[in-house]
Amino acid sequence: MSDALEIPGHLTLAPGNGGLLKAIVETPWSHAEIYLHGAHVTHFQKIGEPPLLFMSAASQFAEGSPIRGGVPIIFPWFGPRDGFPAHGYARTSTWKLTETCLLSNGAVTLRFTLPSTDGFQVEFLVTVADSLLMELSVANRSTEVAQIETCLHTYFQISDISAISITGLEGVTYLDKVAALSHSESCPIQISSEVDRVYGDTRATVDILDPGFQRSIRVEKTGSDSTIVWNPWIEKSKRMADFGDEEYPHMVCVESGNVAGNAVTLAPGASSVLGVRLSSF
Repeated sequence: MSDALEIPGHLTLAPGNGGLLKAIVETPWSHAEIYLHGAHVTHFQKIGEPPLLFMSAASQFAEGSPIRGGVPIIFPWFGPRDGFPAHGYARTSTWKLTETCLLSNGAVTLRFTLPSTDGFQVEFLVTVADSLLMELSVANRSTEVAQIETCLHTYFQISDISAISITGLEGVTYLDKVAALSHSESCPIQISSEVDRVYGDTRATVDILDPGFQRSIRVEKTGSDSTIVWNPWIEKSKRMADFGDEEYPHMVCVESGNVAGNAVTLAPGASSVLGVRLSSF
């Protein structure tokens, strides 16, 4: 990796967990870490606040294995697929860092490119400032129509799952994958058991209200018609080798993407951009 991509005082490249290369970013407001393995944002923290992103202490950092926590990139499919890795291959591939830039306001941008993409051109742009902006772009470079699913599977650090509430999805119909039923959300979401819900046909901004940390997290998105809310709770946590048995009270996933009925159809030469801005207040 070229030293020319480093920005003195703002961006350095160094070995991280498991010897995997990561970018370390410092701005006047925040610091962040992004692994080239999966182009995976593993850390974003505003100065004076707890980390915004949750990372499991049991996460594996190894070639061919997904990182548990942060922001896994899901592409080109969401969930399981017979004979293929769950959630696609983007999160277990080594991406190339192709461009870095220090903006005039002190923000730092990084551009990652995914190699070997079966006819797709895939890029991931991350801007680190007082908020975290992520943009996943996919272009169909083949001569055939293609259908894809994309998702930024974001894990948030929270004080206590029993104390938070999630707003912004009121009135939105969701598939409850635990109960295999469809419902319409009628009030702010509060979690007291395993939750795995896919909210469809929504571009709504979502807030996670966390009185324990005395902050709210805002998830704003563009080019996304699906929102997924997930917490594994007790029994599923125990079945996950890369997730601590007692970690579930301190995390919640609010994921932005295009999955299931909101999968994206790309004509030859067409492209799609999924954008997510994470902020706290």
